[in-house]
Amino acid sequence: MNGPLRASAAGALAALLASCAAAPTRSLATGTAIAAGPSIATGSSTATGSSTATGSFTTTGPSTATGQSPAAGDYSQPTSGRLTFTFGQRRLGRDFAPTDEPQAFGVEFSRISAGGSPSFGLGFELGFQFADDRARGARLSGGGTGNLDLFQSEFYAGLRAQAGEGSLRPYLGAGATWITNDTRVTSGGLQARESSSDLGAYGHAGLLLEVSRSVHVLIDGRMTFFTDHSIDGTDFDSDYSQVTIGVGASY
Repeated sequence: MNGPLRASAAGALAALLASCAAAPTRSLATGTAIAAGPSIATGSSTATGSSTATGSFTTTGPSTATGQSPAAGDYSQPTSGRLTFTFGQRRLGRDFAPTDEPQAFGVEFSRISAGGSPSFGLGFELGFQFADDRARGARLSGGGTGNLDLFQSEFYAGLRAQAGEGSLRPYLGAGATWITNDTRVTSGGLQARESSSDLGAYGHAGLLLEVSRSVHVLIDGRMTFFTDHSIDGTDFDSDYSQVTIGVGASY
């Protein structure tokens, strides 16, 4: 009797131990299921979201923009050609009194080559200017009074140097100039006219402001030298000093 009871007791104990041994195995299996859960696998899909980061490579494609003209306010690439219209005041020597302060107008074309450096450029300039002044009821050297008219025309060409990297650019220019003086004296219904021309030299300096890539303004100081003239045996020169302002187009 004790034999069957012992056998049944031993079988029950073995079944209990087997069930206990099987329980941790299931928890480990479920644990591995959690560890290997698709949430971690889907986490790799978040990692593949770096493909979105590679999309930033597409957005960083400024190569398309570099092929275009510089943006407004970007003067890293200096403009090379300019056409400028000027207006100012000229002061002559005493030989031209009382018509010694004519107003001056002009047009100038200049072209600058960067020469490998955006901060300095060298090029050429050429232009045309004219100036006139009038005096009414002026006292004449031969006695009496009359009207005096002075008209000057000038053509010049020379070299030009420019500096600066931003919108503000100082410059210098110098070269040869051809000046023609035309004077008229009217008195008592009679008129006398005299004209003379001479080759001289000029120099000027100024400050140019690029308002935009296509528009500029400037202020300029100018002087001429060695302009000797002779009329009826009288020698004089038409050297002058001048200050002008200008506005023009750049390209």
